[in-house]
Amino acid sequence: MKKTPALLILLILVFAHFVNDWYSICIPPIIPSLKKIYAIDYFRAGILVTMPYLGAAILQLPVAHLTEKKGIRKKVLVIGFLILAVSYFLFSFSKTYMLMLAIAFFIGVGLSVYHPQSMGIISFEFKEKKGRALGIHGAGGALGFASGPIIVGFLFHYMGFRGLHLLIVPGIVTALLIFFFIHIEEKPITSSFRSAITLRILLIGFVAMVTPFFSRGVSAFMPAFLYSKGQTLLMANLHTGFMLIVGVLAQPLGGFLSDILGRRAVIAASYTLSGIFLLLFVAHPCLLILIIYGFFVALPVAVRHAFAAEAGGKKIDTNIAVMYTMVMVGSSIAPALIGKLIDAFGFGIAFSLITVVAFAGATLALFIKPVKNG
Repeated sequence: MKKTPALLILLILVFAHFVNDWYSICIPPIIPSLKKIYAIDYFRAGILVTMPYLGAAILQLPVAHLTEKKGIRKKVLVIGFLILAVSYFLFSFSKTYMLMLAIAFFIGVGLSVYHPQSMGIISFEFKEKKGRALGIHGAGGALGFASGPIIVGFLFHYMGFRGLHLLIVPGIVTALLIFFFIHIEEKPITSSFRSAITLRILLIGFVAMVTPFFSRGVSAFMPAFLYSKGQTLLMANLHTGFMLIVGVLAQPLGGFLSDILGRRAVIAASYTLSGIFLLLFVAHPCLLILIIYGFFVALPVAVRHAFAAEAGGKKIDTNIAVMYTMVMVGSSIAPALIGKLIDAFGFGIAFSLITVVAFAGATLALFIKPVKNG
């Protein structure tokens, strides 16, 4: 069958990234309601948000390695979206906190699939301009993050748990798009898994772990924070959506700038500024500062993917999976840790303490040896 043009592959994967990352943030918008219904504290709410990321952290590396070894990227992507669709459909029928925890982990099985495989495909198709291509791809994910609180907030506000039944639809549509319209040349890669574990990729992974403390941890509790300030749950989710939607511009810009200025310079500057603006937001909560903070959180996301793809060796998917597994580890830790800090000290101190992670990550990024772009 004729190979799909690179641009069409990118466009389909932009949509797929939108759906995947939208799925990854469908639980946080309903945390205030779940907290009331099940009488749980923010720590246990954080554990619920953590479970999908924990599942992804455990499975991401073995899935990527097996996918490259067998040459089955397309099949694995299709299966991943079907798992996500079914998992959220089952989640919408859950009647107990413990059942929600179990299904949330299974959601992580679906989330473990997408990023290494899709970014490996894009890095192969756009060898000379991978920063820009991954930035455009990242815009789809950013739109998914932004749409999650807004769409799920509306569904839950007007339909309750019945509205969550509709979450099955995007995953099935995406699986069908990939199955029928993406045709790529896939060759098994026989180099060892161990060859992908290098000091450079581990350093990139540690630096990348910073982002989930903000994109997953702080964002998970932003609706609850704004709700505690007197906003309605619907308005709190809308404002969180505004914070996230700027990533649609920030991620392509970050990828473009990193092709010119270098990966580590963009990452270090973004982390520093995201920490500064979160401190400003805690001191003076307003929508403008929240949006600027969201911009700098999103700016380095595509950059870390390009950095990982350039880390060396043939196993691009596995390189990205090593980095992204560390991101998922950070994502697994962040919601529970921040929830515990909120329970102990309140939102303001908890958010302020997390900025230390951003400043540490910015410093560590400067120690990563640059690699040649392209």
